[in-house]
Amino acid sequence: MRLTVIALAFAAMAFSQEGVPQKPLRERLLERAQKGDTEAQYDLAKNYETGRIGLKKDMVQAEHWYHMAADQGDPFAQAGLAILYQFGKGVKVDLVEACMWYTLASNGSKGGDHESIADMLDDVTKLM
Repeated sequence: MRLTVIALAFAAMAFSQEGVPQKPLRERLLERAQKGDTEAQYDLAKNYETGRIGLKKDMVQAEHWYHMAADQGDPFAQAGLAILYQFGKGVKVDLVEACMWYTLASNGSKGGDHESIADMLDDVTKLM
C-alpha cells in the first residue's frame, strides 16, 4: 500500500504544472505585453531593438512596444523612445520628439535614473 501511494505521488508530480516545459521567454513576454503589462512591453521593445532572446532585430516592433509602455507612463520606455528619435534608430531623427519623451521620462523617474535622463535631455536641448 505504501509503495502504491509513493508511486502515485511521483506520477502526480510528473504530470504537474511544474513538469510541463515553459514557453520560450519571447512568447511569454509577448503574451504579457499584449495584455498591457508595461514591464513586458518595455522588455519586448528592448529585445526587438537589440535582437536578443531569439527575436530578430526589428526597429518597427521596438518603437511599437516602447510606445505602448511609454503611453502608460513607463519612464524607461519613454527614455527608450527618446533615444530612438534622438539618434534616428528606425525612425526619422526628431529632436523635438526626443525632447518631449526625455522630459516625460525625467518627470517620472527618481534618483540616479532621473539624473541620467536629465543629462540626456540636456544633451538634446543643446542640439536644438
